[in-house]
Amino acid sequence: MEKKLTPEERKVIDKKQARKLLKKWQKRLRLTDWDIVIRPNSMPDNFVLQSCVGECEFQEVSKTAVIRILRPDGYGDRVMPFNFEKTLVHELLHLKFNLLERSGNDFQDRYVHQLIDELAKAFIESE
Repeated sequence: MEKKLTPEERKVIDKKQARKLLKKWQKRLRLTDWDIVIRPNSMPDNFVLQSCVGECEFQEVSKTAVIRILRPDGYGDRVMPFNFEKTLVHELLHLKFNLLERSGNDFQDRYVHQLIDELAKAFIESE
């Protein structure tokens, strides 16, 4: 049986709200030199990686990125509640840590990803 979403979890973020949050976190994370496109409310089949809540495709040389965040009704039954802003911060942190990821060392890559998620949670909770 699929979990029912709370009203907050069900809330769809429109493009204007998404861009406003993007600008806020780009500034806080010192990523204003990146050209980032946000695609909120993406359908699962629009993702390159399957079973992700968010994803960030980027080119570090040109400092360009596309961030996709899953629409709330595609979230499904997961342990953690859906949180658009936390997912956005998580994806932005991939840009900060991009040189440490894809190292070829599976342990290091998993650890960096765990660190990114913990930092995203901490930033959101500190608000």
